[in-house]
Amino acid sequence: MILIFRKYIVRILLNLSFLSLLFMIVFFFLQKGNGFSIPWKEEQLWWSLFSGITATGLMKYISLSGQILFSFFAGFIISRQIKRNPSAELSFFYLFLFTFSLQVFRVPFLIENFPSLLTTTGFITRIVYFSRILSLASLFAASLFSSGLQIQKFGMVLLISFLTAFTLASLIPVNTSIVTGALINRIAREEHLALFCITLEILTILNYVSAAIHQGRNEYYRLALLNMLVIVGYELLFFLHVPFIIPGFACLIPGTILSARTSRKLFLWS
Repeated sequence: MILIFRKYIVRILLNLSFLSLLFMIVFFFLQKGNGFSIPWKEEQLWWSLFSGITATGLMKYISLSGQILFSFFAGFIISRQIKRNPSAELSFFYLFLFTFSLQVFRVPFLIENFPSLLTTTGFITRIVYFSRILSLASLFAASLFSSGLQIQKFGMVLLISFLTAFTLASLIPVNTSIVTGALINRIAREEHLALFCITLEILTILNYVSAAIHQGRNEYYRLALLNMLVIVGYELLFFLHVPFIIPGFACLIPGTILSARTSRKLFLWS
């Protein structure tokens, strides 16, 4: 299964990332001067001290474009490593990077009074939360293989990750009458999904710490810290909260680069 992922799926996902980036460029020129001036009031986030901040659609667009740009270029670099080495850890980390490209589905909410089944049925919100769950599940899966899970389990773990993300995203109750500053619809019982995501994030870090203790290699401690940095950056960017855009990228980009370098040294990728 990992050879299929390496040979075909990575190429397909990379092309999709490029199409997402191309769409964002075209959208900028088509929408310039229209919807970017629409004000969006930032709501109180359950983990944030900021509230009542008003941001323009342009700031939301910049955050989304930055994430998709990051997804394409980081994914392109990682995909070249995957072609040289069928690493389960690297493959799941690439899948994590790809999920940023799915944020392109939030763009219709930047168009005022956009008439579409995408915005009236909760489909966009489900896609976004599918990407959120899949991204964190991918980081968790990468930590499992890093800590000793056999590569033969790659297909099973990949299938479980997709099914979990798809099932939870499908079952989320969506209130299509409310669009939040994150360019998604309000969902019910947000704290339950938040608890699930936090659990995945904590388990990801603990897997690296456990591997460091049992294998006696300090690189795993470094990976634990770097993955924590990546997770913090991801969380800061996910809700498109304007004060967190720069801190989010400041955590995500160095965390990704250093994590890939540490993994390359640890697993001796060619």
